[in-house]
Amino acid sequence: MNQKQYTARTIALQALLQMEKSDGYSNIVLNRVLAGCKLSSRDRALVSAIFYGVLERRLTLDYYISHCLQEPDKKLDRTVMEALRCGIYQIIYMNKVPDSAAVNETVNAVKVLGKAKLAGFVNGVLRGFLRKRQQIILPDGNGRRALSIRYSVPQELIELWQQAYGEAITERLLNSLTEQPNLYIRINTLKCDGDQLKKCLLQEGVELMELPEPKGAGILIGCGAPQELEAFRQGLFHVQDLSAQWVCRILDAQPGETVCDCCAAPGGKSFTLAQGVGCSGKVYALDLHKSRVQLLQEGADRLGLAHVEAYVNDAVKGFGLMGQVDRMLCDVPCSGYGVIRRKPEIRYRSIEQAKDLPLLQYAILQRAAEKVKPGGVLVYSTCTLNPAENREIVERFLFENNGFQPIIIDISIKRSVKEPEYMLTMTPFSGASDGFFVAAFRKNQAK
Repeated sequence: MNQKQYTARTIALQALLQMEKSDGYSNIVLNRVLAGCKLSSRDRALVSAIFYGVLERRLTLDYYISHCLQEPDKKLDRTVMEALRCGIYQIIYMNKVPDSAAVNETVNAVKVLGKAKLAGFVNGVLRGFLRKRQQIILPDGNGRRALSIRYSVPQELIELWQQAYGEAITERLLNSLTEQPNLYIRINTLKCDGDQLKKCLLQEGVELMELPEPKGAGILIGCGAPQELEAFRQGLFHVQDLSAQWVCRILDAQPGETVCDCCAAPGGKSFTLAQGVGCSGKVYALDLHKSRVQLLQEGADRLGLAHVEAYVNDAVKGFGLMGQVDRMLCDVPCSGYGVIRRKPEIRYRSIEQAKDLPLLQYAILQRAAEKVKPGGVLVYSTCTLNPAENREIVERFLFENNGFQPIIIDISIKRSVKEPEYMLTMTPFSGASDGFFVAAFRKNQAK
């Protein structure tokens, strides 16, 4: 196919189709598709806007589409369905895109991707939507079906949150999914301070807004791709969500200590902990997958963190010859319901897929606890909002391990969920950013 035919809409549609086929992570799929295309920065931004917008609004878009079909229950060709979502998303949510362009370019994208015979159908449905759009009203009220359609979140996830946190918190969580998260970074305090980084970033047209807490955190303003900045290449900062930085603050690594991040990739927490222990300390950054460990090591090298030791390890099987550590971070694999704003595809995964995760999480926590020195600190964390992976794991651990005592978590984050003080559920509206859970323990001193 002639590369010139691949417009921004075509590439966005192509990326969405790859998501359907691979069940992959959105950022990886999009980066892979964009890597093979020659597009202006403006067109790349358009691809990203359509791609993520359709993922975020899929259930809402499908509701609109169903009202424009003669046979709403009939399964459509995958390319056709994604194309209709793309077209309707542009019409409803992208005010600067003319309706004619949304329709015509979507139809052309269907043709370019080898579905010319179905282009007429796509054209007819989109033009029918233009005529009917004012008559199609989203359901109101607080019923799960209505909330599901309005916020594009499956009813089973809404039910999980309502049972766990109540209806009021659930609606605030749903509202937060419609907000664009900030681009949080961590200043590499071993190379520069906030003022020095600000000066470097301003030379590239990017503003840094430092945060009072946690120390070293900031927000980049006016930044497109942070990895393309010279300050990034020089290792003056790494990208890390605010909630993840708070997890590191709770672990509170001190200069000269030995720390282990037992499920470390992509490495943001390891890098922040390495700043805490300083060059006189050590951070073991472990992960199950060789390719992810390699990326982690490259990140540590870029930041100049020679005291980060990254290697492949299966935490479920233990930690081999690694000695005991002063502090252990057990940030386990999870369902990811707290990071839906950044990875919108997670919301559509069946809760059934997460049912075996607590067994894995608890096994990792148990093995990690063995490597904590007497008097040392153990922190358990996830980036999900699911009691089965959070509170229930922690309660079981304390019940079965009387050699650990809970540590009260006292940081400047408002508690939006009622829970013991040694646990903390972070939400986008509590002074954090992504949804995270964290619990802290101290190992008893040897008698």
